[in-house]
Amino acid sequence: MTERPRTFRPRVVLLFASCLVVTLLLGGTLALGVGSEQSTHRQVILFAEVLSLILDNYVDQPDPDALLMGAYEGMLSGLDPNGAFLTPAEAAAWKKGGQGKQVGPGVSVLKGAGYLHVVSVAAGSAAANAGIQPGDQIRRIDDASLRDLSLAQAKRRLEGEPGSSVKLLLLRPKEGFKRMEVTVARAARKDTPWALTVDANRSVAILTPADLGRMPDKALLSELDAVRARGIERLLLDLRDLPDASVKDGARVASLFASGDQLLLKDKAGKVVDKVSSTAAGRGGNAWPGSVGVLVNGATAAGAEALTALLRAQKHATVYGEATQGLGAEPKLVELQDGSALLLSASVWETTSGLRWNEDGLTPDTVVAVTGGEQDDLAAQLGKTLDLFVKATEPAEARKAA
Repeated sequence: MTERPRTFRPRVVLLFASCLVVTLLLGGTLALGVGSEQSTHRQVILFAEVLSLILDNYVDQPDPDALLMGAYEGMLSGLDPNGAFLTPAEAAAWKKGGQGKQVGPGVSVLKGAGYLHVVSVAAGSAAANAGIQPGDQIRRIDDASLRDLSLAQAKRRLEGEPGSSVKLLLLRPKEGFKRMEVTVARAARKDTPWALTVDANRSVAILTPADLGRMPDKALLSELDAVRARGIERLLLDLRDLPDASVKDGARVASLFASGDQLLLKDKAGKVVDKVSSTAAGRGGNAWPGSVGVLVNGATAAGAEALTALLRAQKHATVYGEATQGLGAEPKLVELQDGSALLLSASVWETTSGLRWNEDGLTPDTVVAVTGGEQDDLAAQLGKTLDLFVKATEPAEARKAA
């Protein structure tokens, strides 16, 4: 992250800035009602008091710019994982970034408290070859601390041109917070985008996506047809630990199983600013006429959440597992007069029935908890889910067979 200059100014400058913040905040609450105005007024007074105490008691001369920058960053980061305050240099880099084909080192991540939590590592990727494991914490990307970066910013820093490298500082909690520094190359993922297996004892097909953005329709449809030819009528989608796909990728996969208008992106005023329609993509939604279930967990996010919501709404899929992450908003860059900018979640996705998953996530129809993160625990969660899925669909499947 760009180093911010430390320029010391008289105390009166900081007090003037704090008064300006007070004025702006109070002015912004006038339209919210008396109760909201009074509550915000108390918080603004507390904010000014904290500034005054810092000036009077901090052992070193405070940097006014750094203090106010910290306040801005705190306000934005407290909203959701997308919120951030960008300096002019960071704003310019944000607008420039993402152009052309950007690839990463092969890790899927979610935002933690000042770090990125590694959810999964793509097989055969540079990250896997470097020994990065699920559960690791990425603390720095190149020379940038992740303390003040949003999830969107951090992902941008992980990505770059194919063949370029990125240096990561990691901690491994399961090994006593072992510290590691690795440099990994960025490259397009080459791992298999999904796995389709069959639990013969339970007569359930299990579809486990690894990358929703790379699930080709024809090959998947062919494999599903082959499974159905064996007399399998139940399909479980295992969407655990899928945090990275876009909402549109999730909707595209959902369109294989159900057709029609799918998702609406709405701004704060409720205006539709984008729409995803499976009919526009020319897919019939007949990939699986039998029963469908979905298994999710706390690392099921964004596109995987969209896929879950759509299968539940349009395919009457039963959702098992644990509450999902709750990433259903789209970040927007709002530029300020000095060239700095705010990164805000300015619009949110919802189904045509009005179901949203942003912040709160999706609650499963049947909770199947896992007590730990080891593979044995995850396998046990899958096994229990399969048993419940078979039991719940037995009457329907028996009637269909008759």
